[in-house]
Amino acid sequence: MPPVNGAVAFPYVEPSCEFCAGHRTIDFEQSVGRDVISPVAGRITFAGTVVDQQFVSIDPGPESGFGPEVVVTIGGLIRGPKVTSGQVVQAGQRLGMTDGLIHLSMRYIIEGKPARYVDPTPFLARRRFRVRLIPNSRTGGRRSQSQLSCPVSFGR
Repeated sequence: MPPVNGAVAFPYVEPSCEFCAGHRTIDFEQSVGRDVISPVAGRITFAGTVVDQQFVSIDPGPESGFGPEVVVTIGGLIRGPKVTSGQVVQAGQRLGMTDGLIHLSMRYIIEGKPARYVDPTPFLARRRFRVRLIPNSRTGGRRSQSQLSCPVSFGR
């Protein structure tokens, strides 16, 4: 799930080579001070400051379906609950508050090789609301036999 409900400000842009320029995160717009949640369940491998922003990296583990070497990182956090390396978090758990722009990255880490960033967009699902069906007042909520049959006769 996305770490915030904000719109995408800057999408992921695949670099043309391993060390070439690109935009290796998805950046979400969000008002300052809003909650940031964990997009995946897993164990925190890093929680700290990089330059002047707070980052949290999460290893979802091999049972997540992402693979054993995946790390998901959320950046742009400001004050919030104290999360520490080694802590287990659940998807949707509050990690902190926004600094205005939230960065989400996903990368594969294989020992002895540079990290390979991948586009996290296909893995994001938007929150869905429960569908509520309203019965047809003519049938009192029950379908008649004619409503179940196909309206096309197929030449019969």
